[in-house]
Amino acid sequence: MRREIQEHALNAILTFQVVERQHQVTLSRKADLLASLASMRNGDATTIQDVSEDPWQSDDCDLFVLADRSGKIVALHTTTLEFPVATAEDLLRRSLKEGNAAGWWYSGKRLYQVVLQSFYDGAPTKSTLLGTVIVGRGIDAASDLRPISSSQLVFRYGRDVVASTLSAAQDQELARQLQVRTSQEQIHIHGELFFASSVELTSGAQPTVSLTVLESYNESLASLQKLNHLFSGLGLVAVLAGGVLVFAIADKFTHPLAALVEGVRALERGNFIYPLEAKGGDEVAQVTRAFDRMRRTLKRNESQRQQLEEQLRQAQKMEAMGRLAGGVAHDFNNLLTVIKGHSDLLVDRLQPTDPVHRSACQIDKAADRAASLTRQLLAFCRMQVLQPKVLNLNALISEMSSLLRRVIREDIAFTFQPGESLGLVKADPGQIEQVIMNLTVNAGDAMPEGGRLTIETRNVTVDDEFAQTRPPMLPGQYVRIVVADTGQGMDPNTKARIFEPFFTTKEQGKGTGLGLATVYGVVKQSGGCIWVESEPGKGAQFEVYLPMVLELEERAHPKGIAAARTHRSETVLVVEDEDEVRELAAEFMKSAGYTVLTAKDGLEALAIVECSSERIHVLVTDVVMPNMRGPELAKRLKSVRADIRIVYMSGYLEYNRGSGEFLEDGFFLQKPFTRDTLVRKVSESLRGDRVVANPTL
Repeated sequence: MRREIQEHALNAILTFQVVERQHQVTLSRKADLLASLASMRNGDATTIQDVSEDPWQSDDCDLFVLADRSGKIVALHTTTLEFPVATAEDLLRRSLKEGNAAGWWYSGKRLYQVVLQSFYDGAPTKSTLLGTVIVGRGIDAASDLRPISSSQLVFRYGRDVVASTLSAAQDQELARQLQVRTSQEQIHIHGELFFASSVELTSGAQPTVSLTVLESYNESLASLQKLNHLFSGLGLVAVLAGGVLVFAIADKFTHPLAALVEGVRALERGNFIYPLEAKGGDEVAQVTRAFDRMRRTLKRNESQRQQLEEQLRQAQKMEAMGRLAGGVAHDFNNLLTVIKGHSDLLVDRLQPTDPVHRSACQIDKAADRAASLTRQLLAFCRMQVLQPKVLNLNALISEMSSLLRRVIREDIAFTFQPGESLGLVKADPGQIEQVIMNLTVNAGDAMPEGGRLTIETRNVTVDDEFAQTRPPMLPGQYVRIVVADTGQGMDPNTKARIFEPFFTTKEQGKGTGLGLATVYGVVKQSGGCIWVESEPGKGAQFEVYLPMVLELEERAHPKGIAAARTHRSETVLVVEDEDEVRELAAEFMKSAGYTVLTAKDGLEALAIVECSSERIHVLVTDVVMPNMRGPELAKRLKSVRADIRIVYMSGYLEYNRGSGEFLEDGFFLQKPFTRDTLVRKVSESLRGDRVVANPTL
């Protein structure tokens, strides 16, 4: 009898471990999906509120936690008893310290099975950690423990009983005995003898979580006595009936259990529709029903995963379109450089009375319009070359005020409040103007019946505490631009998606959904952060934070025309792989009086420099060339001729390329260029004027 009781207890433990593993798989899937959503929303605390609603919330999951990279919990939601945040943070620190991705948490009132999942800003191998999400499932004695086994099951957290199928009085007696002796095989509870078998659910963690199975000797003895009386009275008939009964019981439990095992194997192969039978109310039937519910949940999670993968494929497709658009714009810029350059030469050489002069002017205007289109194409795919300058935002916005007033309707009161002693920032003035314009237009659309629009600038100091409320902002000195309106405002769902590309709340045909996405991209490229505060009916306030710099403000330099030929003695080396562009640039330089050397790539340019004994004053090089890139050529020439000046020219920089490869004292010339812009840029490099900083994306 003792052996049977031990086997029964062991079966109960094994059954629980199977169910525990199934719950862990379900929680892991939910944690993966929650981590993906938290990463997409940059660790926003409203993520927990959203996922606590359908289809996330189910009988299998009732605890959601979101923590930042430091382990501080920013959002916690539970569907049952309250879970203290301090307790959750302490448990999270223990789990992270021990490197556990799954485990057990005790809130002080309820025990939870939990799974932890970290999320990152991009791919984990290339990006920084943003935080951790935790998904948990509370243990309930009535719904979770009783269906597993007819035995009495007890959960202990350290020496405390936290959940069991015993009565309250039996729990107290059991806890008293366990305080005296933690490990016993036989326990007396109110005169009833139990066999106890325990297993630790946590390894190495303190305090430990353990499961104890109690099998009653009294019930087993009573059953044995009844069977003895039955066998004594019925004799051989009872023996035969017992054999039939054993066979029936074996068939009743073995067949459903075998079907359940096949269902588990089918699920491992990805089959969610393998037929299962769950007849009656025995343990196997209960486990089968629980497995079927888990399987349906996994199927829903799989559908959600496929949706996320589809969104990822869509993003990758947009990225590929951006690469294609950038390449097309690059080729167009080379063609437009030739067209516009030669049209400028024609206009310069023809008399206004010449019949061909008007045609040359029309070609020049068309080239200008085409160049504008390529710039828009590069801006759309975020491959436009930025030319950051140290600037004062008060001056920039003041100069824009007249233009902004023309854009804003008459029923909207516009106010600009410049900050005193405003610090300087380093950004592309044209792109910052685009940010101000997009936010202004967006605010005007949010006030169809009129209202107030305010633009404000101010110096702010961001400390560690404030930075944690504006992830991923870092502590430091910033210049803040606030664009506030009294319009319709936004609900939390809209606010969470406001910067997503192609998301718009406007009517079809009245918005592309790229305005605020472009604002977000420009601010991020400029090293800043953007945040929005809004409630329905209370307007919206967009806050742009740009890092403050200590450099001097850059002033506009006079744009004079190059001196005559007789006043130039400098030598310019032009390196360009496109023959037409190279010939045109050489002709421009010669017309300004420079001595010109040309090369089709970096290798030929190095050979010319090695063979030439005369001084080369300026290198004008394309950025993207075969055999050797322009920045590499510039560095190699600088190593042998330190006094040479560098001018880079390109329609755009390669996708995802930073400015680290460019020399600090280099100048940049945007394609398509004219004779005047090329000659002026070379003249600036000879004077050493720093009109622009290194180009960045």
